[in-house]
Amino acid sequence: MSPGPWVDEPPWWARWPWNAVSAVALLALLASVLVWALRPEDRSCAPGVDRVGDPEQCIGVTDGSHHFSDGSKEYGDNLAHVSELIRKENARVIAASGKQNGPSYVSVVYLMPLIPRPGDSNTPDSVRHEVQGAYTAQYEANHTYKYDAAPKIRLLLANSGTTDEQRTAALDRIRERIEPDHIVAVAGLGTSTDATEKMIRTITAHKEDGGLQLAAVGSVLTADTLSRVRGLVRAAPTNSDEAAAAAALLRRKPYADKRVLVIRDSRGDDQYTRTLSDAFLRAFPRDRLAGAVEEYDSSQGGVGTAFKTRMSQLCAAQPDVVYFAGRGVDLPRFLSPLKGRPCTHRELVVLSGDDVSQSAQATGFDQIKETLRSGNVRLLYTGLAHQGAWEKRKNVFPGWGVQSFEGKGRYRTAFSEETLDDGQAIMGHDAVLTAVLGVRLAASHSDASGRVTGSDIIQIWNSLHGVESVKGASGIISVRTDGSPERKAVPIIEIEPDGTVHTLDVSARSGAPLTEDDIRPPDQDPS
Repeated sequence: MSPGPWVDEPPWWARWPWNAVSAVALLALLASVLVWALRPEDRSCAPGVDRVGDPEQCIGVTDGSHHFSDGSKEYGDNLAHVSELIRKENARVIAASGKQNGPSYVSVVYLMPLIPRPGDSNTPDSVRHEVQGAYTAQYEANHTYKYDAAPKIRLLLANSGTTDEQRTAALDRIRERIEPDHIVAVAGLGTSTDATEKMIRTITAHKEDGGLQLAAVGSVLTADTLSRVRGLVRAAPTNSDEAAAAAALLRRKPYADKRVLVIRDSRGDDQYTRTLSDAFLRAFPRDRLAGAVEEYDSSQGGVGTAFKTRMSQLCAAQPDVVYFAGRGVDLPRFLSPLKGRPCTHRELVVLSGDDVSQSAQATGFDQIKETLRSGNVRLLYTGLAHQGAWEKRKNVFPGWGVQSFEGKGRYRTAFSEETLDDGQAIMGHDAVLTAVLGVRLAASHSDASGRVTGSDIIQIWNSLHGVESVKGASGIISVRTDGSPERKAVPIIEIEPDGTVHTLDVSARSGAPLTEDDIRPPDQDPS
């Protein structure tokens, strides 16, 4: 018999039943690989905080458990210490509230760009100082009877980031926590830009219109255009106030006969620079201007070069004073060429707005000091707050606010190594203090439960004037119907060639800031 055809024996894993088992295993492996490959990326930084945007930042709301930080070598965990203090205070408030007959509480969110980028008008130092001031107000409100006692205050930190996507995400996180955390107000809010105004309008708008219907308190918002935002009050003087105070200074000796050149930033989306220059030109006599207004655009490149090319024109105009209506971040690029200008034999005074307070912590401050040392230049600005003002005009700073920053006040005991020169801690304190007084005034006139809402606080803003004014560490905050403070104190501050800062005078829109006598009830004995 002839042999049959040769047939290969299939391997064991290809024979029944192993072929079925192998197929199932292969499918399971492929499925697991697909699940791993297609799984949503974990964007979480912490509970309530997620990575958002490009470039990414951790955006959201925390009780202090998460530390917003850029992780840089220079600043590291910039907000770690103050965040931990806030976390402990918030935990104490929750624990006390949970006890039988424990005090009620509300939450105030401190919202701003907590992780500034290089070139931003805020610096990591100024952000830290502002949050430290906010915590100081929370602590004093909860541990003393200076501002009544209830409800207690929780302070939540929220990073708004720097893009529309990030700001929207931050507001969404706040919206989610309004009810569970009893949020009634949002303070801080960043700087005066179009994007900030849009964000605030969402915060204060009615819920049926897509808003959060929360009260808003700006710490360093000065643009006059923000007076049109319903539900917003401000601790800072407006740009009109600052410009009028600057104009008043230039009407007095030794500046009464000096010629002034205005240099302004024409950037379209910056309400601060736009309204500052407009307000100054309205307040200052035209016949004392040294030529036409000079402009630059900080949204374009070559700003430093543009300033260098203006030096000959500046000397030709022969100004005694330059009013610089720009951001502090651009000031080094303007001041640096001044030391090489053709007319250094003439002293030049540079006068600007409150954003100059950020310069000492920003890149380029050494250039500023070098110009002040060798360029026959002085640098003055209208500030928002400075501790030197307290001694200049004591009756302008009544009440407990100043004491929080002196001696054994909470700021000094908690942050003994920090400086108050940039005024940010004082303004952060006063913004939260304004929210606290609004909350407690509303609660004292509410029903037996004492529960208040954001809508209640928006309503109560119109009561914070006269005898109900906020006696802040930056001065008396008597809220006008447009949400801005009436006759708010404006310190005139000088930066010396060695970088030290001191207050020359305390002024206001009319030249005379509100004093304790102005808000005292008529029948109250001054003694």
